[in-house]
Amino acid sequence: MTDRIPCINPNCRCTAAQDRFPGSNSIICGKCWRAMPARYRARWKQLKARDRKLTRMKRKTKFADPTRDTQWWSISNRFGSAWRNLINSIVDYFTSSEQPVGLEDFMKENGLV
Repeated sequence: MTDRIPCINPNCRCTAAQDRFPGSNSIICGKCWRAMPARYRARWKQLKARDRKLTRMKRKTKFADPTRDTQWWSISNRFGSAWRNLINSIVDYFTSSEQPVGLEDFMKENGLV
């Protein structure tokens, strides 16, 4: 099983091929992605959109000016921090919960919390 990458959820048995995700040590399978709270999926979508926008801006010559290097460095640091915070939140959701995954949302819906 060394050529397979496990899902981030320890209770999930899904794996993915190593050559499909080079350099990764874990994945989120589709079933676990859909079981994740909507706020994490929405934040992921928001950060991906910002990433595409910043990538397009960086390609333009007026934004690639060397005098703007400190601005791009600052944006890059804040953007990387936002990604790390999101990924850490997702990992914590699946790994540090004493309750089964999804039980928190179920209890909130039924007014038990």
